[in-house]
Amino acid sequence: MSPLPINTIQHFTHPKHSLTLYDSNTKYLCDGCKIPGIGKRYQCLRCNFDLHEYCGTCPMNLSSFLHPHHSLMLVTRKPHGERRSNRVCNVCCDSVEGLFYRCGVCNFDVHPLCTQLPEALRHALHQAHPLKLRSSAEQGTCAVCRGACNASSWRYRCRLCGFDIHIDCVLIQCEKRTTKDRGIPKYVPPSGFSQQQNFGGFAHGVPYWHPSNNPYFPSPLNMHHNHMPQPQPQHQNHAGQAQTHYGGGRIGQVMFGLVKTLGIGVFSNMIFGTDVSALFSS
Repeated sequence: MSPLPINTIQHFTHPKHSLTLYDSNTKYLCDGCKIPGIGKRYQCLRCNFDLHEYCGTCPMNLSSFLHPHHSLMLVTRKPHGERRSNRVCNVCCDSVEGLFYRCGVCNFDVHPLCTQLPEALRHALHQAHPLKLRSSAEQGTCAVCRGACNASSWRYRCRLCGFDIHIDCVLIQCEKRTTKDRGIPKYVPPSGFSQQQNFGGFAHGVPYWHPSNNPYFPSPLNMHHNHMPQPQPQHQNHAGQAQTHYGGGRIGQVMFGLVKTLGIGVFSNMIFGTDVSALFSS
């Protein structure tokens, strides 16, 4: 067999045809993990089949700080008629559909995209120590939105100081103030938040306040919800039949942009909670 062209792959989720890396500033639904994306994707134009760039290349077995005791295996959800129970991602709490990583020993499930969340980052509200993505058995309060961080929820935290920030609140720009005595600039949580209702590990209804219209930034939708996402037809396959996907819940709609923005910010040594629009200026 002759080698595949550069930027072309074979993937077990679409064995009939090869997939080619395609870059377009348009939205799509990943036919692997069923989570929306934008920009680069592996695509079969003949079948209208798309994979996130990471879903197309992620390994079958993964060692991750999210679950350090056991290796995670890439698996595919059974068809709905063959399922015995609902499964949710242990990190973001949205349902898992299509491709996902699983630890069969611990019943730990996680979206491929969620494994790409950075392990540690810096934030303007707590510059003394880095914040690490952790699941904590302790209740906490998000320093940005002041909403609850429920027990066992994942958040960015400083364990030493008991400082917590919801995953989806990391990108919210905080207010910069100058102290009266020394004129030293200091960041404080943004004012004007309405009273929050909270479900699971994330504050419900928190807007993303940022002037940038860059498509990689999360939308003003909150990541978490208190109900399982309902199936909605997303697009038609090459035979003209409607395909139903379950990854378009409020979490799924922002996770792609959140992961991408956090990753770029950490790579650029960005302090989050500040204006990060310079990272995406043309």
